[in-house]
Amino acid sequence: MDSSFRIARNSYLHIMFLLVLTSMLWSCSSHSNLPDNTYEINIHDKKPRVEVAFRQKERTIGLMFRDKLDNDHGMLFIYPQEHNLSFWMKNTRIPLSIAFINSSGTITQIETMAPYSLTSHTSKVKVRFALEMEEGWFRKNGITVGGKVDFPSEIRNLKVE
Repeated sequence: MDSSFRIARNSYLHIMFLLVLTSMLWSCSSHSNLPDNTYEINIHDKKPRVEVAFRQKERTIGLMFRDKLDNDHGMLFIYPQEHNLSFWMKNTRIPLSIAFINSSGTITQIETMAPYSLTSHTSKVKVRFALEMEEGWFRKNGITVGGKVDFPSEIRNLKVE
């Protein structure tokens, strides 16, 4: 086989490999930044975007291992029924505030949670939802206990596991 043909064929294969690899990496990175389970909710005329954790695996991982949250973004944890919910910050790098919310959408409690802390933050009453936002977000936006959260129909219609 002619050596110039081998060089051309090898160059072609290298270019094709790099194109396939680049497209795969680009595809993975663009999807990982924008979860498809993100919705806008309404609290006291504020409209944060929340990633919804409505399956056990998502609720277990939560916001662990993340370095930051975008402005007005958080995570909404949904449970099949009301319970006294308990959260801690193991492996969570971002300082957070959490609001516990009952089935009717009323905020029953707001707490601050420190990064990497093993301290449990438990709801004082049974609730179905917990909303984690960047530390101080509720205070900065005038949202207090007794405030009402309006969930869009897409969230209300999720099959919570």
